[in-house]
Amino acid sequence: MSFDELNDYFSTATLPEELRLDRASTQLHVADFVKQLLTNMQLHPDNWRHKHQLLRIKNALEHPYDGPGIPKC
Repeated sequence: MSFDELNDYFSTATLPEELRLDRASTQLHVADFVKQLLTNMQLHPDNWRHKHQLLRIKNALEHPYDGPGIPKC
């Protein structure tokens, strides 16, 4: 996805305060983090990490993780 497609997607998406990405990862302050990632992606288009993180958040919004958490010992 391009910057414009991701920007359009996240401008219309309802972002929660906290989002479970996978079994071991939870993203806090999702709206602020997405805004920061979009800004960084625009400033540094050659850095793939921002796009990767935005795609992980997009995937978690579309397919919420509902499996077990990591067991505590």
